[in-house]
Amino acid sequence: MRPRNHAPRRSWKAVQLLGCCFVIYPAAAQTVNVPAGLPPTVNATYQEIGMGDWTPPTSSTTQQISGSGSVVSTTTSSGSGTDALQSMYSQSWGYAAAQNASALGVNPDALAATCVVESGCQNVNTAGGGNTITGAFQMSNGTYSEELQKALASNPSLASSITDTGTSGQQDPATQAVAAAQYLKDAATSLQSAGISNPTALDARGYYNFGPSNGAKIAQADDDTPMAGLLPNMSATSLANNGITAGETVGQWRASVSAKMGSSASAPILSA
Repeated sequence: MRPRNHAPRRSWKAVQLLGCCFVIYPAAAQTVNVPAGLPPTVNATYQEIGMGDWTPPTSSTTQQISGSGSVVSTTTSSGSGTDALQSMYSQSWGYAAAQNASALGVNPDALAATCVVESGCQNVNTAGGGNTITGAFQMSNGTYSEELQKALASNPSLASSITDTGTSGQQDPATQAVAAAQYLKDAATSLQSAGISNPTALDARGYYNFGPSNGAKIAQADDDTPMAGLLPNMSATSLANNGITAGETVGQWRASVSAKMGSSASAPILSA
């Protein structure tokens, strides 16, 4: 801030007049728009033909800079979306993942909630030792391949936005997001058949984490039901590896998942 009771400092520019002397005049302040955050936000304007409706959040920082180059003032406009969605958008692949989800009729917020829980929306390589689960959405090769083919059959235009239809495409989060969105869509369809009219990201968590046969049981269970009782085929070690402690109830598990998802836990899976 400029101290009070002092005249503002000015910078000066000298311009040579044609054929003779110089004229000196004060330089005007400049306004520079600086994209907020890293990487810079891309504001998509034109939709690719065949892609679903999708509007990215917008936020920007405006700095008033004096002629000498010092910053006079800074203002930032707020963006839109939940914390989970912003976490996904902060990744270089986040906007592409959101658009691919929308093209399948899946709410990007629910997709973002899933990647936050699975990996913090980081493209981690966890495959090895016979385990093929990897990537931002932590999918096995078999599930990934099956769901990717379903997605491409449902919306062939998605083929132009993915890097590889083989399992190596798992290492590209935007491509893996196509398969993950399809898996969430499958979860929503399955839960609707079980009587849950508008499944949320939290409702689908059991399906995504523990498979279709357990999805509806967990989503419909009472809060005081022990998780181990709903997953009898999983050992104590397997439960622990999935963050479930001995004696943990469905209500405690839901609270833990909701804390990670934030407000996105209540996001419906299917787009309106």
